Amino acid sequence: MRTCILGASGLVGRAMLALVEDQPWLTEDPVLLTSARSAGQEIPFRGRTLTCRQVQPDSFDGLQLALFSAGGGTSRQWAPVARDAGCLVVDNSSAWRMDPASPLVVPEINGRLVGTGPGIIANPNCSTIQIVMAVAPLDAAFGVRECHVTTLQAVSGAGQAAVHELERQSRAYPAAEGSDIFPRPMAFNALPAIGQQTGDGSYEEESKVLNEMRRILDRGEDLQVTCTATRVPVMTGHSAAVRLVCDKPVDIEEAVRALKNFPGLIVTADPYDYHTAREAAGTNEVYVGRIRRDPGNQHGLLLWVVADNLRKGAAWNAVQIAATAAAAEGMDG
Repeated sequence: MRTCILGASGLVGRAMLALVEDQPWLTEDPVLLTSARSAGQEIPFRGRTLTCRQVQPDSFDGLQLALFSAGGGTSRQWAPVARDAGCLVVDNSSAWRMDPASPLVVPEINGRLVGTGPGIIANPNCSTIQIVMAVAPLDAAFGVRECHVTTLQAVSGAGQAAVHELERQSRAYPAAEGSDIFPRPMAFNALPAIGQQTGDGSYEEESKVLNEMRRILDRGEDLQVTCTATRVPVMTGHSAAVRLVCDKPVDIEEAVRALKNFPGLIVTADPYDYHTAREAAGTNEVYVGRIRRDPGNQHGLLLWVVADNLRKGAAWNAVQIAATAAAAEGMDG
């Protein structure tokens, strides 16, 4: 498929470019699109360099696939243009996630929703992806009725400027400094505030986990979800402490078996074993550990879930969607 990446110079855009290098359906160099400010940047690809171009109304002409990672406002402006030019758009922003006409896809769970031809497919929030990957097989096995989550999210989820700010604040610590990116200083700290306030005591990131998980699992208000989203001074890799309450009593061995049989998961059965964000960084899998029963509740299960937020939480999930579409078109090599 003739492809472009919008937002190619950002953290996720660069990850997308690196991940498509080995995709058999990509037989031509992708077109790298950016804002005017980033146009002209050169990025390595398959042993040579590609030059970023400023996105224009005709940038999508003749293309079949557009991978977007440039923010909600940019996506709302350009995704319809790309779609109308004949592209299948896979968008990493929040702009289309609740749009009924745009499937919200984690390929291992609902890849059947990926169609062919022009349209817009939404990539879920980074935290939602890794959490729902662990919840889906347990929902199938036991019927999940409650999911309670505390996330510990890396600064790279807020972009390259956030990474640079953490580096700067860490070098200056313990000097007291303000923050251009975060609501309070980030270095050696933990901030329970990600995104805009929603008016009901929550922040935007927490609402995303609730609404997107229900949509991906094709559930309604019967699935109760709570989330406290925190930002921690980790460069790459989100972690989540998850508590589930199920319809059926939970057998730990059956739960481990269900998780191990689910594609894209790496599972540690020992309740004292786990992976960390640092170990997950640079990989495409979701790691599930610390699997144990909720004390005193035979319907309850506790998990520790970790993934690279730039890869499975963003770029890799988008590339998987593209590969699913390519396979449906008979272009997967």
